[in-house]
Formats: sequence, C-alpha cells, structure tokens
Amino acid sequence: MNKIIIVGAGLSGMTAGINLARDGYEVEIWERGKGIGGVALEQETLSKNKYIIADMTPFDLEHLSQYLGFDLKPKKAESVGINYYTPLPFARFYIFGKKYDMFFPENIQMKLVERGSRPSSLDSYLYRTAQDAGVKFRFNLALESKKDFAELPPGSIIATGMFRNSFIALDLPFTPAYGYIANKELKNYQGPQTVVWLDKYTKDYGYFTIINGVGGAIFFQRGEPISRAAQEWFPRRLKEDEGLDFSEWVSNEGLVATPTGSLVNPRLYLDRFILTGTLAGFQDPSSVLGVHGALVSGKIAALAVKNKNKALKEFHRMNRWWRICYLLKKLNNSTHPYSTKFIYKLVIKSNSRFHQRYLWLLYPAIPGLKRI
Repeated sequence: MNKIIIVGAGLSGMTAGINLARDGYEVEIWERGKGIGGVALEQETLSKNKYIIADMTPFDLEHLSQYLGFDLKPKKAESVGINYYTPLPFARFYIFGKKYDMFFPENIQMKLVERGSRPSSLDSYLYRTAQDAGVKFRFNLALESKKDFAELPPGSIIATGMFRNSFIALDLPFTPAYGYIANKELKNYQGPQTVVWLDKYTKDYGYFTIINGVGGAIFFQRGEPISRAAQEWFPRRLKEDEGLDFSEWVSNEGLVATPTGSLVNPRLYLDRFILTGTLAGFQDPSSVLGVHGALVSGKIAALAVKNKNKALKEFHRMNRWWRICYLLKKLNNSTHPYSTKFIYKLVIKSNSRFHQRYLWLLYPAIPGLKRI
C-alpha cells in the first residue's frame, strides 16, 4: 500500500486525505497544532480564549458533495445542535458609513460555515469523516524550516494554509496580513448574522459573524499594518452601528499571509511536492474567501497523486479567473478608498436586478464556483 504524507490538517489537507484513503492509500496527516483548527487554534493558544469565526461563502452542499466524492451533510445522529453551517439570507454592509442590506438569491446558496476547533465546526466534521475513512493524524508536529520540508518524501501534499512560515520556508511569494480578532458569547443577539464594514481605514474590511451562539469580529488588511486610528475606529463602529461590544482584542501579527505576492502564484506543484489550499493560491484574491477553494483544491491534490497531468488541467479549469481578479484587486488598492466606495455600492445596488444565471460573476474569483 502506498503511503502519502499530508502536511496540515486544514480543509484542503483533510479533503485530500479522505479521497486518498477511500482510494486505498495509507494516509498520514501531520499537523503543527495540538488538534484541528489551524489558524483559529493558534489564536486560541495565543489568547487563552476560544476563537470561533464563521466564513461567509457560496456553499452548494449537493453539488460540492458530488464533486468531492463524500457527503458534506452531517448525519442526523451527529447534527443535533452541532451543524457547522447555517443558511445566510442576507449580509449587512456599512460602506463609508452608509448601511446596505444585500440579499442573496437562493441559487447562490450563501451560507455561514463555522471554522475552528469546536465540534460544531467544518474542520471537526472533516476530521471525523477522515478518521472514518482511515486517515491517521499526528499532532504537535510543526514543519518550520527549509530543512524540515526537505526531509519529506517525494509526492507529499503541503496544505499548511495561511501560516506565513510555510510561504517563507518554501520560497513562495506572499502578502503579509495584519489583523485583530475578538470573540464572545452572544445569547440574546437579534441582529444580522453577518456584517461587513468597508471604509478608508483598511483596503480589505472589518467583519462580524455569529454562529452557534458565538460572535466573532475581525479587522484586517493585507500588505500594510493596521494604523492606530483604524484600531480605534473598528470597535467603535461595531458598538455604534450594531450594539456589539468586544473588550478583548488579539493581534495575529506575524502569523498569517495570503497567496497574493505574485501574479503567477497559483501553482499545483512545487519541486517534489503537491500544493493545495491557500498555499496553492486557491483563495479568492479580492475578498480572501477560501472555504470553497480549499475543498475543491483538496480533491485536485488527491487526483495529482494518481494523475499529474489531469490534475493540473483541473487545477487551471477551477482557478481560471484568479489572475484577472488579482489584477483588479491591485487596481482597487491603488485607487482606494474611491474605488472601494464605488464598486461595492454598484454591486449591492445591482444585485436585485442581476439575472440569476449570471450571479456567479459577482464572485468570479472563488475557485470552482461556476464549474461546481
């Protein structure tokens, strides 16, 4: 039996592991953390508090399940009270101080997906599915240097997500990301499930979500550290706009990166390795939406073990819009804040009049969305 090593127990790594184990491979996943949860678990270690965030993402359970080769719907026995997703009918946007509610048509199937280490997260669901398929896990095994990666066997799958150290060790171009996060239980919250703030204080955004009783907020920016004025602005907006008061904020300084350091960044192969997930560039370069791409790229990484050329063709098919959206984001950043204010208002106002068959054009950089 062939043995495959996968580095990283994130969404893409576990998806690859599930597929390979079901095809008869002996699969071992090496994870730097003490358990599953990735960056969220790392933040918990730094802050000594649970870190939960919900990703807003188009998430067609039926078609994604068909593509991935395993069911993404929790079994009834385990789904009581621990669903990792919830339908998202709309999201609230504050664009330079003005409030807009953006409603999503049903065929987009927008959802909130819990990420992190709780049993109710997508990470935990994939972990249970991988264990059922026979995947073995080794925790507390961090690969940090070039030497660490050089000792891996040929054909290993690298799925280390947004951790900056991996980009550095593998000489992959990246953009450093800077941010502040906060969490708290919100038992009586009655507001929208997702709120996004766009303003002059960041070229990316501030973000609030609530799922399974816990609210999470994150304020981040790629490329440049967040200013003192921005650090003061976002908590104030949370409180004044939506009545949300987070007292403790934790920095992710020096921890994470995105694969937007080069126009040619998306790549499936690197020397002797197969890349997947964020490290492979399978992340929306404009809005950093990564759940859909992580799952799709995990399937492609498993295919690469068996058929390199077929996998490469599928990789390019699913990530066809990446470079165009990368250039558009660069243009947006160079003309920020004026372009941000204009573009997002235009998208939200036109959404209700957009024919459903073309709605994927609103999210063109999400890998595989149109084709799945």
